[in-house]
Amino acid sequence: MTKPSRPAIFILIVIITNITLDNGKAAELQKMKRGDFILVLLVLLVAGSIYGIKAYKNHNEHYAQGDLQAVITVDGKEYKTVSLTKEEQVIDIKTKFGHNTLKVYDYGIRMTYSDAPLPIALNMGFISRPKQQIICIPARLMVEVFNPHRSIDDDNELDAVIQT
Repeated sequence: MTKPSRPAIFILIVIITNITLDNGKAAELQKMKRGDFILVLLVLLVAGSIYGIKAYKNHNEHYAQGDLQAVITVDGKEYKTVSLTKEEQVIDIKTKFGHNTLKVYDYGIRMTYSDAPLPIALNMGFISRPKQQIICIPARLMVEVFNPHRSIDDDNELDAVIQT
């Protein structure tokens, strides 16, 4: 689950406490009225239910361990597709964009080495569920887990991709 961003938390605090400024003087707290409380509660309820529905739909995809695969793309072109198995497998990727090493184990995959100036992709961790990704922008590398046996009626699939 993702954490809310700092600006979102700040906005929520401002709404709840209803802070107002008086001509540059210190902030003054006012009491929340019944309508303010109902509005905040309604907004939180709607946001929570939208988040919950999306999490349920993504979590509800059924697959057996060993069914998933990861597609590795470099510069937008498919480099390799690997099955996510229990056995350990090391994939060394050397291209003109950089050098990266991926490790497949325990039905998932993670990046173990990147020569990027800021190896942010190393912090993306171990991925093992459909639609999770590891992205290394300097190396133009993307790893995405997918279920090759998914339903044809998948509502989350792209309808089209437009390139400029």
